[in-house]
Amino acid sequence: MPHTVPPVYPPRQYLYRMQVNPNEHQLCQVVINNSSQLTEIRNTPFRKSVEAEKVIVNDMRRLGFMHSVTNRQCEALFRRGLNFEVDFFHQDLQIAVEVEKGEINNIWKNICKFAESSVIRHGVLLVPVVRQGQQSSSEFYNNTVKRLSKIERIFSYIDSLLIIGY
Repeated sequence: MPHTVPPVYPPRQYLYRMQVNPNEHQLCQVVINNSSQLTEIRNTPFRKSVEAEKVIVNDMRRLGFMHSVTNRQCEALFRRGLNFEVDFFHQDLQIAVEVEKGEINNIWKNICKFAESSVIRHGVLLVPVVRQGQQSSSEFYNNTVKRLSKIERIFSYIDSLLIIGY
C-alpha cells in the first residue's frame, strides 16, 4: 500500500513546548528546499542519516548551525567526560537538531542528549515520514510522535521538542 504525503509538508509537531522554537519555519524551509534529495534517501533502504545531514549542511550553516558538534567545538554542550555529539547546534539560539533515518533506538538516545545538555533549550528531530525497509515500510514520523507523546517529564529539561518529517 503506497504511503501518501501529508497535507502539510513537512509535517511538524511539538511534543513539548514551553516556548516556540525560534527557527521552526527556517528549519521547515530547509526540508522543503532539499525535499527531493531527502525523499530519495528516505525511500531507499540501507541509506544512512549522515547522507541526509550532508544534503542539508550548507543550508543549516547559513542559518548559523554548526555541524557534528561535540564539547570540542562547544565546551559547555555536555559535561566533561560525556562523549556525545549532536548533528547540528546553534549556539546563540540553543537549538540542537538530530537527523534520523529510521531507527527508534536513536530517537531515544537523542532525547537523552537533549535532556543532558545544560545549553540545549530547543530539541529538534528530523525523521523520515516513511521508513522504507527492504521488505516493508512504516509510517515512521507518525510512529515517532505516538511513541514520544506520553513522556513529557523527560522533555521538561528543555523548552521545546519539535518533530519535523522529511
